[in-house]
Amino acid sequence: MCKNENREANVVSFLESLLEQLSLEEKVSLCHAATKFGNAGVERLGIPVLEMSDGPHGVRQEISKDSWEPAGWDDDHSTYLPTGTAQAATWNREVMRDAGRVLGAEARERGKDVILGPGFNIIRTPLCGRNFEYYSEDPYLIAELAVPAVQAIQAQDTAACVKHYAANSQELNRDATDVEMDERTLREIYLPGFEATVKAGEVLTVMGAYNKFRGQWCCHNDYLVNQVLKAEWGFEGVYLSDWAGVHDTDEAVLNGMDIEMGTGKPYDEYYLAKPFLEGLRSGKYPLSVLDDKVRRILRVLYLVGAFDANRLPGERNTPAHQAIARNAAREAMVLLKNDDAVLPLQPEKIRKLAVIGQNAVTKHSNGGNSSAVKCLYEVTPLEGIRAYLGDSVEVLYAPGYSGGEEGFSAIGTEYLSTVDEGSGVKGWTLSYYANQKFAGPVVVSEYTEAPSFEHETFSAPEGIDRNLHSAVFRAELSVPESGDYVLGFVTDGDVTLTVDGVLMVNTDGLMQREKRRVSRYFTAGQTHVIELSYKCRDTMDCLHFGWVPPWANQSEQTSEKDKALSLAAEADAVIFCGGLTHREDLEGKDRQHLQLPDQQDALIEALLDVNPNTVVALTGGAPVVMPWADRAKAILWMWYAGMEGGHAAAEILFGKVAPSGRLPMTFPNSLEECPAHKIGTYGFDKSAYSEGLNVGYRYYVSESIQPLFPFGHGLSYTDFEYKDLQLSPGEGDAILSVRVDVTNTGSVPVKEVVQLYLQDVEASVYRPKMELKGFEKISLAPGETQTVCFELSLRDLSFYDDVGMDWKAESGEFIVHIGRSSQDIRLRQSYQLDL
Repeated sequence: MCKNENREANVVSFLESLLEQLSLEEKVSLCHAATKFGNAGVERLGIPVLEMSDGPHGVRQEISKDSWEPAGWDDDHSTYLPTGTAQAATWNREVMRDAGRVLGAEARERGKDVILGPGFNIIRTPLCGRNFEYYSEDPYLIAELAVPAVQAIQAQDTAACVKHYAANSQELNRDATDVEMDERTLREIYLPGFEATVKAGEVLTVMGAYNKFRGQWCCHNDYLVNQVLKAEWGFEGVYLSDWAGVHDTDEAVLNGMDIEMGTGKPYDEYYLAKPFLEGLRSGKYPLSVLDDKVRRILRVLYLVGAFDANRLPGERNTPAHQAIARNAAREAMVLLKNDDAVLPLQPEKIRKLAVIGQNAVTKHSNGGNSSAVKCLYEVTPLEGIRAYLGDSVEVLYAPGYSGGEEGFSAIGTEYLSTVDEGSGVKGWTLSYYANQKFAGPVVVSEYTEAPSFEHETFSAPEGIDRNLHSAVFRAELSVPESGDYVLGFVTDGDVTLTVDGVLMVNTDGLMQREKRRVSRYFTAGQTHVIELSYKCRDTMDCLHFGWVPPWANQSEQTSEKDKALSLAAEADAVIFCGGLTHREDLEGKDRQHLQLPDQQDALIEALLDVNPNTVVALTGGAPVVMPWADRAKAILWMWYAGMEGGHAAAEILFGKVAPSGRLPMTFPNSLEECPAHKIGTYGFDKSAYSEGLNVGYRYYVSESIQPLFPFGHGLSYTDFEYKDLQLSPGEGDAILSVRVDVTNTGSVPVKEVVQLYLQDVEASVYRPKMELKGFEKISLAPGETQTVCFELSLRDLSFYDDVGMDWKAESGEFIVHIGRSSQDIRLRQSYQLDL
């Protein structure tokens, strides 16, 4: 927690003195939102608002008190750090501590009490739209990285908020999907990160997830919150909802929800507002339940120094913070492949350098929805390369592809099969409801050629209030050619887009005009159902829907591709900067496939034809498939690398710094081989985690499957020798001590991530073949040898006993594996556990 001994010593007496002075109404006012990012506070007693802010890799720009519109501040910029998967790819606890210190200090300087991060839901499927915000597919790696991040945030008098509790591993129907899994899978895979941040990190707040777990909403799930989080783990902080994640007053009151945050309705109508107050007055709810919530809220405020004149002031946008952002970016980037030592490039041998690809110039800070960051600057790869090379090399640039920023056009009625029986005209059915809830009978149903209206000129049909209704546009679409189709709309209201029953976009709470787009793969000849729903209010001005079919861009793509190939042909070296953007990596929707968008695969193949040494440098927060991977000699995965990412990329590409990032998740050969899709279900209404413990690399190693790139993988600009593995009895809480010598056999200084995996050879229950149980990131000078030590506890050797409901170790043989990745094991040795 925020380690202030004086505060900790006095917190109980302080809470009780305040609690007895609060009225019933004042207590309830603390338990629900009174602004978009805060509760009410109690001015007469000097209790301030608990001020919160997104996000996990930079403090969000200031949002208006009662709407989602930016507040319009000129000075709400923040440091944009590499995003979650990039931070995890550092495999460096100290980098996480530095990043946490930046978040805590900058939130504090902005007057925030809680920063809503880190987020570290397990990366179960590579499709999840928020993977870029999260850490890893491995619970041990998550726990080891999240704890120092939380501790560092809270050392700045800012509360961390770990999220989303729990099993929130998809954006597909995230508000309602019901997750089912067995108890061992829950305890061994999905809860350890939360458990570690509660017990070791002493995190002050936890955010509930949107989804259901075993039939009950996570924001008021009795088992997850009352029984596990609060009773078993002893969590004394605040459990707050994700925005509009509460669905029932009784469950929210009795199942551990402390602060309800939300959107879309008046604050006094929140479940923990007037309905809670009325239940207390009637005696339906015991006062002790309310007092427990209020104690937790006051405790967080007290421990972050909200009542303390000597509270840390924080700092923001400092050179030190920017240096932390650059170092994190350096340590995050993963060299996936480097045949023939193509990298690092040698500037003295290059006269002309061709940089190709939209992500060479794209800035990513203001994307991804709630995690967007308003930063002072963001260095792109092209800017970083030009700054690094100066005038010594002529740097040529071509985008190579359009990047999907075209305008929308209405879907031609020739592609629609919905027909007005009266007129025979093809188009869209439009069904109106006389309320904003799509409830009751359809009052009016009519046909229209395209979903489009401006409120100023909108004439409502009879029986419909033009300022207070909801409506659904529906059409059946059949396309002439298979491919990625961009669907999009401009609106400033509450709009939901579904395709074939799958939620694609939801703008609930939107108060400003924005363009939203999503890419969907359509198969020629198949019928696809598109539904566009909106809730009209007096502040909603417009809705215009359309598409960008693949053929609309073919001539432009061809032209851009030809320009890029021409530059590549005249250059001495070529760097392709492509990958994903926040069109794909985005809160609120999942990707539909793992292919690169915008015909990038074809462009990469063509560049490799022109120059076989083309360096492929990709941006993205989650895996893609690479059908050209066998041909490409050098592949660098850059993630979303933050405001200093362009400088970091240049330093790695040209050898100033050797790459030291390691993959925190598996890169599969195809979506179909991923265990969540091959064994489990990735469902709309229900998701059965029937792959159990075999998440990510556990599945690949146990089934002897070679993925595209394995968990833990990452190359360097040198070679390493591993030798002299020694096992010995541990001391204190450690049951086993492991030592191994690692040597840098190359000629450049580097960092290496030494990984320890454990195998239980024979157990009474199923156990994956290998599980990460230790890692250390070390710096090695040329020729230097270091001895790396690991201490394993009995818990490290245990599994969760779902009968005894506790951790259990069994006597028998274990194998300690030491390596550079989950599929690059250099040394192994047997260990006999005798209990």
